[in-house]
Amino acid sequence: MINRNVLILILGSWVLSLVGPLMIVIRAYPLPYCAENTIIHCYCDHVSITTLACTNRALYSVPALIYAVVVLMGSFAITVFSYCSIFVAVMRISSTRGRMKTFSTCSPQLIIIVLYFLPRCFIYLFDNIGIKFSTDLRLVLDMMYTLLPPMINSLIYCLRTEEVKTVLRSLLQNKQIGIP
Repeated sequence: MINRNVLILILGSWVLSLVGPLMIVIRAYPLPYCAENTIIHCYCDHVSITTLACTNRALYSVPALIYAVVVLMGSFAITVFSYCSIFVAVMRISSTRGRMKTFSTCSPQLIIIVLYFLPRCFIYLFDNIGIKFSTDLRLVLDMMYTLLPPMINSLIYCLRTEEVKTVLRSLLQNKQIGIP
């Protein structure tokens, strides 16, 4: 790619990633907030803030839901398309061993993708159709899609290297790991 195309792609992604959320925040700002102003949450998201409004929030939550679904399902669709292309390419591999090796590389990533997308879908859809989660369950789901994929991803790739496997085997064989 030439530098001009790269610059256009970078600027386009920055503008699109800033304009959408900015519009959602601008629409939520004038809402009358007459209830308590405490959000029991790990971070402020649109749903948590607009639920504090004392008016009908449907006019404000539907555009936010549409934006979230487009962003979430758009990236999910691209990911699914990519993995379908990989699956088709893998099925063209003649050796069974080569297929198994490729699938063993892809399967942990699929687990991480599911851990990232499914809880988000539940949160966004259930909040907008009126199904309420308990605060604890919502926090668990938020933490699951925020913290679990990066933690598991680094663990998977760490355990795939031979050096780490060798060190762990030697530690476990020598029983140098004390478990209280």
